[in-house]
Amino acid sequence: MKDTILIDTYAQIKQGQNGKFRAGVRSSTLDLLSLKHIIFGDEEKLKKTRVQFLYFHHIFKDELENFEILLEYLSKDHVFISHSEAVERLLTDRVDKPYIAWSSDDGIQNNMLAAKALNKFGASCCFYVNPASIGLTDVEKIKHFCKEKLEMPPVAFLSWKEVELLQSQGHEIGNHTFKHDMVSQLTQEQFEEDFLKADAILTQKCGAIKHFAYTYGRFENFTKPAFEFVMDNGYESCISASRGCHINGNGQLDKSTVFLRRDQIIADWKLSHIKHFLIKGVQELDYNTNFLPKSLV
Repeated sequence: MKDTILIDTYAQIKQGQNGKFRAGVRSSTLDLLSLKHIIFGDEEKLKKTRVQFLYFHHIFKDELENFEILLEYLSKDHVFISHSEAVERLLTDRVDKPYIAWSSDDGIQNNMLAAKALNKFGASCCFYVNPASIGLTDVEKIKHFCKEKLEMPPVAFLSWKEVELLQSQGHEIGNHTFKHDMVSQLTQEQFEEDFLKADAILTQKCGAIKHFAYTYGRFENFTKPAFEFVMDNGYESCISASRGCHINGNGQLDKSTVFLRRDQIIADWKLSHIKHFLIKGVQELDYNTNFLPKSLV
């Protein structure tokens, strides 16, 4: 494989993106919102008792320094816990501190850099992977998968040995469908076949799998029957990529009803911009955030 074909910096992604004017407007808007948080002392709200699930897709080598700065910042007022512990605490009403649980989607190889940084801070991560891309080395297949499924330039993916290494370091592996298809565009039968295929491979390679993250992450990308099938197959959680965080359910939560939210992190972002999204999640914290949205059918 010609490694030069595969990108290895976030700068390369930004170079290929259109809409620089739009990105500039977005950055300026977030600068103003961040200034507002400073003026009103909103950062103190991040000390609120909750579970906040944060996730990333990649930590390229030119993102690593920023990622470690973020970890250092969050470690001051938060406790990093594993994905499984976060779910267990939520279901048993033991959310008694500001907790952060990390996860990552898509199994990109630079997740190994992320794991190295997380390990420094004693932080665990649930790496959600697609078995169809793990160990993929054929350049043309990588290019096709990245373009059609991830909408990004071609990148290297984790090998099964690297997945095993992540587990040996205390990280978890989760199911992210077999080949990153959008669940809402599949029939229920197609989804069940895809899910069970991914689960069988991951179980064989990694042991029992407890957590599922559906692809693309918005509520409209998933269905209630798909959620019910996941939970009926013994999984402990199903998680979206819609922003929000969680508080105790006062004895009203169980695995059949809890639907988790996550906040996306791109390490290239300014720390102040990331703070904005975390603060916004706390400001919008609501008991009903724990449940399936009514729009999910």
